[in-house]
Formats: sequence, C-alpha cells, structure tokens
Amino acid sequence: MRRVVRQHRDGLDGRGVPLHWVVGSLVAVMLLLACGCSTYENPIDAKSTPLAPIQRQPVPIADDAMVRRGEIVAVDDPAQVLPELDEVAGAVVRAVYRSTSGVTGQSTEVSGIFALPRTPPPDGGWPVISLGHGTTGVDHGCGPSMRPDLMGDASTVASLLSRGYAVAMTDYEGLDNIALHPYLEPWTAAHNVIDAVRAIRSLFPDVSLRWAAAGGSQGGQAAWAANELNSGYGQGLDLVGSVALSPAANVTALADLAFRNELTPEQIGAMPLLVVGLVRGGLLDGESAYLRGNVVAYREVILGCDSISGGARSLIRSEEVAPESPAAMQSLARALQKIALPQQPLSAPMLVVNGKRDQIIAPSWVSLAVDSSCRLGGEIEHLELPKAGHAHGWPLKTVEEWLKRRFAGAAAESNCPR
Repeated sequence: MRRVVRQHRDGLDGRGVPLHWVVGSLVAVMLLLACGCSTYENPIDAKSTPLAPIQRQPVPIADDAMVRRGEIVAVDDPAQVLPELDEVAGAVVRAVYRSTSGVTGQSTEVSGIFALPRTPPPDGGWPVISLGHGTTGVDHGCGPSMRPDLMGDASTVASLLSRGYAVAMTDYEGLDNIALHPYLEPWTAAHNVIDAVRAIRSLFPDVSLRWAAAGGSQGGQAAWAANELNSGYGQGLDLVGSVALSPAANVTALADLAFRNELTPEQIGAMPLLVVGLVRGGLLDGESAYLRGNVVAYREVILGCDSISGGARSLIRSEEVAPESPAAMQSLARALQKIALPQQPLSAPMLVVNGKRDQIIAPSWVSLAVDSSCRLGGEIEHLELPKAGHAHGWPLKTVEEWLKRRFAGAAAESNCPR
C-alpha cells in the first residue's frame, strides 16, 4: 500500500516569509490563498536520488552529563530583546544551560532564550514549545539569543507567547562562544532541544512537563531528531508531538550533485557549512577534499552570520565545493547517510510540511525520510505544498491547529500506510 501524501492547498502569495517565522501564526500580513495547481515538478528531483540512512547508535552519555541536563549555568535577566517580544512576555531571559554533545557524550554548555506568556499559568503550568531555529551560520556569535531580534525569530516567539505557550529556543551547541557547532549532527541538536525544556523548567516553576518540538530546515531536523531520541533521553518530560518544516532530514543526494556540479545556487552556499559540520561531528576526515578557492580564502566570513556572510556564500562557485574525486564523493555521501533521518522510531506524532518548489531540500528527499519513518511505526501527517519553496508559502493556521490538538490530547492524524 502506497502512502498518500496530502497535497495541501493553503499557501501564501508571492511575497513569502523567512522560514523561521513559520510557527508564529499571528503574522497578520500573510494571506492564505488557494493553490490553483495540483503538482509542481522540482528539477532537483529529476537529477538526484537520496540514499538510505546508515543507522548508528547515539554515543553513550557520561553519567555526570545525564545528571546535569538542563542545569542553569548563568542567566541574563532581563534579556535584551525587541519591544514587540518584551511587550507580550511575562518574563524573558537569556540563559546558559547544560546539555550533552551527541559527538562525545560529554556535558556541554549551551545558550538559549526562555520566555513566559503574560497570562496566568493554566492548571499544570504553561505548555512548552521548544523551538529549533533555522541556519544562521556555524561560527561563534551565531546564536539567535545573542541579538535583540533573535535573528528574525522574535516574531515567532512573540506569537507563541500570545497563544499561551512558554517558549524555549536553544542556540545549539557552539553558536554562542563555547565549543564548536557540529552543524546538522542530529543527536547534538536533539539533546539541545530536549534539554531546553528542562532548562525553562529550572528557570520558572509554573512550566508544564508537556511540550512540543518545532522548527524549520535545520530546526526541522532538530525537532525530528528530538522526537526520535525522546523515548530515552527525554525521560521525565511529556512530548506531545513535533513539527518539522522543510526538514533537513536526508540530504545525502548533495554529495553526488556536488560532484557533478549540479547543485542549485542555494545548495552551493550551504555546502561549506555542511562540510565543516561533518568534520566537527567526526564523520568526515577533513575539509581539503571538498572546499577550495574563495571558500578557503574567505572561510571565516562564509561560516559566520554577519551581514556580509550571506552575500559571501552566494558568490561561491560550484567547483569550489565539489568533491575532488569519486572516493571523496563516496566519503561525503557516507557521512551524510550517518546524519540522515530516521535513525530510530518516533516516540510521538509528527507533522512534516515541505514545499515542492524547494531549491535546497528536494521533495523526494523529504518523502524518503517520511516513508522510512512510517515503516518504523511513526505516526506522521505529511503535507506537500505545490506553491511553497524552502522559506515561503507555509500553512500557518494548519501548524497552529495541529499543535493545539496535540496539547488537547486529540488523536493525531497520519497518512502513513497501515
């Protein structure tokens, strides 16, 4: 029996929004329109074939790391945030908390932003959304909590607060000024997302055990991975579900596309971050077989998140991020298979949404990951949006209602075959 992917007709007009605004469904300027088309063939699908994940067990976690998860190390109170967020928050702090490296299994320190609504807590405390942000960069100083606008996520956090959710948004390991960020290493991101819930409960007494993970792109992968690890690593908390928007769940086809110089401009700009993340995650031996020319000359700028970093990434040529040989391509593909999801069964329902016009993560890549997770027993509602790309056209009301139903205890819909 073939899984039927729901062709969702909600979308935005051509203006779009940054992906990290997706969960914040109160952005009033966004008009939901009916899509006039039923399909959209993505050229990336026609020239790429994703590979199946290589299953690997999470690294053993040190005893002291397990004990200290979510422990608060330092607090900036009040946090420096935009007025639009401060006005709807009953409290908002930036804090450093303890989490666990998915690479070493050792305790780490991770920063994040933690906020409560202005409304009184309901019985049992405020439910929590642990928010995974999209790609900012991979260098120190790229954590959203370090900037008043949260690198564009202030509107998302404000919207969630106005809906009555407490919000914990991790910066991910290495994006403040501590350690190095292992970009797209899923177990580290999962630990950071889960432990952010422990951290907000350590900061504020009136926060519920009940929580959901949500995020887009890099954050979509983090929310998905957190769902997979939750049954073991999330003990003591109550995960009701996760939302993964345009998730970087399986990007294995990038290796072959890069070798053939057939990456899209958007994919070319992401390759240096991906290669560096794989090296930091211990999954690739080095960068020299994959990065050259201007990528090496301007490495610090390209890996960063300053105003010029995005522009620098847009100027990278495809040959500067191509594996130097078939053997290098195979090594890159194998490393990507080791971070591809699913790695294990989900522990809670999940909503996956992706766009058929996505020029970074092809629709077939998401479908493979969803199908694989369904075969492991996952409860997944998968929506494909014909008019959506990687960062625009998302059904905000659908996401909001899905989260609301999960916290209400309603049965989750799934279009996985059974």
